[in-house]
Order: sequence, then structure tokens, then C-alpha cells
Amino acid sequence: MGTKMKINRFKGETANSNPTFVERKEQIFIEKGQVEYIPINIGFNKYDIRTIKVINDKDSETVVTIFDKKENGDQIYKSLQEKKIYDILAIPIEDKDNNAAAHVFVENKGDSAALFSLNIKVVSLS
Repeated sequence: MGTKMKINRFKGETANSNPTFVERKEQIFIEKGQVEYIPINIGFNKYDIRTIKVINDKDSETVVTIFDKKENGDQIYKSLQEKKIYDILAIPIEDKDNNAAAHVFVENKGDSAALFSLNIKVVSLS
């Protein structure tokens, strides 16, 4: 007895197209009450966000939002307002600006300026 496996591929796909894991880390200083745009170079226009982690040095509450393009894009993800964010995700994104970037906005909801550290992990989809 044995098992046969048949793999069906869409036209244009090759057997050698393996997903690529990418981890990016960024730091940015944000004044209280301000929203800062952080374009994170992912290296692919189509990718799947797996995790996002945001912490800061002042324990300020923050909100993180990700769009599929820098301006007038669709909102893909929005965190809850928390002091520390660590979300496990499975969100496919296509960068509509074709810059191979994640369009991340971080809002400092705290009472003082803070240094924010962002860590994002993605897997390529193409």
C-alpha cells in the first residue's frame, strides 16, 4: 500500500518557487499623540504577515495600522490600543504601490514621546 500525491499548480507557477521568510526590525522616535509612517522594505509585493511586535521605552499605549498602499489604501490590519503589541497573524497583502514594502503607521497614544521598536515577520507569496 502506498499513497500517491498529485500537486496541481496554476499556470505560471514552477515547482521551485519556495516561500521566503523575512524578518525586519525598525526603531522610530514618536512624539506624544503623533502618528508616524514607517515604510518597511519587505522585498516582495505579495507577502503574508505572520507576526507583528511593537514595544516602546515608556510603556506608552500605541495603535498599529497596516495598509496595502501609503495613501488612500485599504486597511489590512489594526491593533488594539495596548502598551505592548504581539499579534500572530496570517494576512495576505499585495503592495498596491509596487514598492515591495509594508505600509505601517504607528500612533503614540501616551503622555510622552517614546522610542518604538517594531518587529515584523512575513513569508513571500510569489
